[in-house]
Amino acid sequence: MREKPNGWRTGAMYTIREAARLAGVSKGTVRNWLAGYKTNSGTLQRPVFGTAHDAPMVSFLQLIEIIMASRFRRRRVNLERIRLSHENAQKMFGVEYPFAHLQLLAWAGHILHVQEKGDEGLPALDSPSLYTLPGLVQEAYEAIDYEDELAARWYPLGKDKPIVVDPLYAAGLPTIPHRGVTIEHVKARFDAGQSIGLICRDLTLLRREVEEAIRYADKIAA
Repeated sequence: MREKPNGWRTGAMYTIREAARLAGVSKGTVRNWLAGYKTNSGTLQRPVFGTAHDAPMVSFLQLIEIIMASRFRRRRVNLERIRLSHENAQKMFGVEYPFAHLQLLAWAGHILHVQEKGDEGLPALDSPSLYTLPGLVQEAYEAIDYEDELAARWYPLGKDKPIVVDPLYAAGLPTIPHRGVTIEHVKARFDAGQSIGLICRDLTLLRREVEEAIRYADKIAA
């Protein structure tokens, strides 16, 4: 298999707005996580992902880290634990993008490293001496495909749904897997009055693929 350079994962690809839309958070939240911010009381909050980043674009790996952080927040992991988990993981594993490198999940307000399961259970990255109960069900990380130990593509609705974000296709926009047809293109044709049947025949897609593309396009546009 031909070896691929890592530039397709580390080069600037998504605007802050696009990253926020895909992660399901506000642009201000993404900027705060990347660059840090001051609270109303004047307290300085550090960036979530280590070094401050105030560029207008982010890479695919940065997008995955933003997506993982947004999922941790929805699981009620507080921001300081997310920061600490990222910092500890960088030191423990020597990787620049731990949220895009390690298979992680949130449980009871902690971030767990799935691959490090031992007799005691799963270690919490925000508190390495803390272990969860053995046999914990694994979940969130399964929406990501890994290549060379780094995130390579993300299935925003899960791998059983025909939507993928792959930086090798359509400049990293959400597409239908193995086709490179963007969901925006499908939605635009539908909004222009084309029937689902016509879109299926013209683009050689399954009805399920077209319907999922339209639903997801509506979801991230909301």
